Amino acid sequence: MNELQDIIKKNQQMWEEKVEAGEHYSIPDFDLDVDLLKQFADGELLGWSEKKGKNNNPLLKKIRQYEYANIKGKKVLCLASGGGQQSAMFSLLGADVTVVDISQGQLDADIKAANHYGYTVKIILCSMTDLSAFEDDYFDIVHQPISICFVPDVALVYKEVFRVLKTGGKYHVDHINPATHPVSFENDMGDGWDGVGFRIASPYVGGSLRIDEKGNENMVSGEVDGEFRHLFIDIFCKLTEAGFQIKYIWEDERNLVTAFNTLGEIKPSDGEYDSSFSVVQRYINVLSVK
Repeated sequence: MNELQDIIKKNQQMWEEKVEAGEHYSIPDFDLDVDLLKQFADGELLGWSEKKGKNNNPLLKKIRQYEYANIKGKKVLCLASGGGQQSAMFSLLGADVTVVDISQGQLDADIKAANHYGYTVKIILCSMTDLSAFEDDYFDIVHQPISICFVPDVALVYKEVFRVLKTGGKYHVDHINPATHPVSFENDMGDGWDGVGFRIASPYVGGSLRIDEKGNENMVSGEVDGEFRHLFIDIFCKLTEAGFQIKYIWEDERNLVTAFNTLGEIKPSDGEYDSSFSVVQRYINVLSVK
């Protein structure tokens, strides 16, 4: 088994364990309101599954309207996106949805959501790095939430997405901001919360996230844990090298300070709120066109 297959197997096992543990990523969304979804797609609301208030950013509204324009009847691939959440959103907006994931448990959640709402969804158990189940120029939209962090090279995914998208098709992919990792680490190098703020002590390098002998996550030593830190040169340049035209890049509205912490204060994590969200924008969204 080669290195990539080892990584896929490791992550497949991890996600099946998350499903078994009832992680929130694996719980289908049974409480979606179609009217609110339409408002989200029109750029009026910040969130589509949680009420985070009105969207007051005119550019974000423009992006949302562009991304979801004429969505009804479009062929949408929810890539590495099992769990019955994104597929439910697109399906309830009228799209023809296919979900790809390496976890059968995740895909089962998409079936549960479809049965709950009464629509049909197609599921494919495969890696995001191998979309050979699909013909060229097939999808109108590929939507990929935070998941590309589980492959060592984003180009492997970009190449496949470009192939299966129609000319003029849209590719929305979410990335973890590479500056996020050290503020989220707690290790002997001095990363993470120090009682006043969040320190960054680790070197700024891309590559595998690792778990040391004490169980601490870092970028330097220990066993590879199946997740990867992608740097901006890879995130953006490999996208254009694959043939995409980048249309929009923006901070993920889920992690805006106003959405989670209205006071804008820095405080230690308490199990319910991760205040590193207030220090480093954790996720970035990229919307490209073939």
